[in-house]
Amino acid sequence: MTAVLAFCFVTGEMSFCQRTVKATERAPDLQQMYDSAQRAQSAGDLTAAARDYQGFLADTLRHLADGYVRAGDYPGGAKFFEEALSVVPEDKATDLRLAYAQSALLARDIPTAKSQASAVVAADSKSSTGRLILGEALLQTDENQEARKQLEAAVALDPNYKNGLALATAYLALSDTKDATKLFSEMSIGFGNTAAIHLDFGRAYAEAGNPDLAIVEFKKAIALNPRLPEAHYCLGASYLLSQGQVGFSEAVKEFHRELELNPNDYFSLAQLGYIAFNDRRFSEAEEDLKRAASLDPRNPDNPLLLGQIYIQLNRPADAEQALRKAIALTTDLSRNHYQVQRAHYLLGRLLVQTGHLDEAKQEMQISAKLLKMNSLRDQARLTGAPVSDAASIAPFQRPPDRGPMDVKARQALDAFAKRAAPAIADSYNNLGAMAAGASEFATATGYFTKAAKWNSSLEGLDYNWGRAAFSAQLYAQAVPPLSRYVAAHPQETGARRVLGISYFMVKDYAAVVQTLQPIESSLATTPQLESMYTQSLAHTEKKGTDVHP
Repeated sequence: MTAVLAFCFVTGEMSFCQRTVKATERAPDLQQMYDSAQRAQSAGDLTAAARDYQGFLADTLRHLADGYVRAGDYPGGAKFFEEALSVVPEDKATDLRLAYAQSALLARDIPTAKSQASAVVAADSKSSTGRLILGEALLQTDENQEARKQLEAAVALDPNYKNGLALATAYLALSDTKDATKLFSEMSIGFGNTAAIHLDFGRAYAEAGNPDLAIVEFKKAIALNPRLPEAHYCLGASYLLSQGQVGFSEAVKEFHRELELNPNDYFSLAQLGYIAFNDRRFSEAEEDLKRAASLDPRNPDNPLLLGQIYIQLNRPADAEQALRKAIALTTDLSRNHYQVQRAHYLLGRLLVQTGHLDEAKQEMQISAKLLKMNSLRDQARLTGAPVSDAASIAPFQRPPDRGPMDVKARQALDAFAKRAAPAIADSYNNLGAMAAGASEFATATGYFTKAAKWNSSLEGLDYNWGRAAFSAQLYAQAVPPLSRYVAAHPQETGARRVLGISYFMVKDYAAVVQTLQPIESSLATTPQLESMYTQSLAHTEKKGTDVHP
């Protein structure tokens, strides 16, 4: 439905354009919510209409957020989580924040995981899930004492397996092996003496730098189930952590046993490549590492080791390509004790040999900086220390829990978003109109801004947006939509006047003159507007500005 907006410089009334469109054909529950909002609006029940429009937007955006995360596009999902949170009332945001926090934690977006989980806990101190996510995020930033408090509270609220395992991990991060071992014993009794549970216990010990205790747990797991996925790999990795090169032979046996069960186990292949490199079996190392790299092409460890292999094999071009790839893939500089430092150092040496001295100097400077950062690193957390001068494959350092992007799922979501865009934009526009009708002009401006992102060509949107921003005294924000509207409707004198005033308030005097010249003869009826025009003329004449109507 469309209404005409009237304007008077001193006083006036506004009615904002409200439209009706068809929502997406998918997700009937969303369609029903949108239809409900339309019916309530038509019946004049604006409270119910606003509630249903907000519900439609929140649920649609949540659908997109969850979908993009599942498709392997966390940044895309995060964008929709943020937008959904800007719509949903705070007292109904808990589930949304929990979903966002969990997705962020799995994607290693720790600041977001912490902030969202903290907001949940602040709103609901009895949220066990909120405290669990917050505790796990705090562990990632070495805030272990606070993590322990959050996880103890989570266990007190809900003594489930996941909460208990997280709390034990916090104990180990604080070097409290006694309490961790006691908790593991209680969990084994309470949840069953299974192979899977001992695998989890072993992982927790290994990741906390207690490989000997981890070995005991992994052996228990294998005794209960010799075919348990990852158990043999974890036992082999623990031998590396515990014994270094002395443990190579035992580790190799376990990695091969893992590969018998799963020939495409990335971690076993990567470790075998690392061991072969240290034993100077370069061709074998290259083969294993290239297979591993094909299974996890975003992991920087493999190209770094391959670069060192190619240096040994006197293949400088291959070495340079591999080292540059390792650097490009390293999104976390502290990974595996800042091992990317070695990539910069080796690349610098190669560049010296090929005569690229300036670039070599830059690489050496980066290497020195990273080496200093590593020396300042807290060595209390051992997640796979190197066992030789060569960069290693961190035995228990897992990449973010992300699979390869599901292209088809992503395309389906893009198509859904495109179909939903008109209804989303319309919902924002109608919410903006309602807010403006209640003289909440800043809020209305925010809604209209969001509507434009979904459908910038929505009929009446530029006018609504510009008028709301003007009424909120957000003159800089009012100028773009009003200028577009006036360009499309040059005979609309009311909008032209508002645009002229907005330009004056942002001191764009040439634009004031250009905007108001076509209605110069009528300005005398509004003395304040005529004064603005006169002042603007004086400014432009003083500066010698050439103004064209």
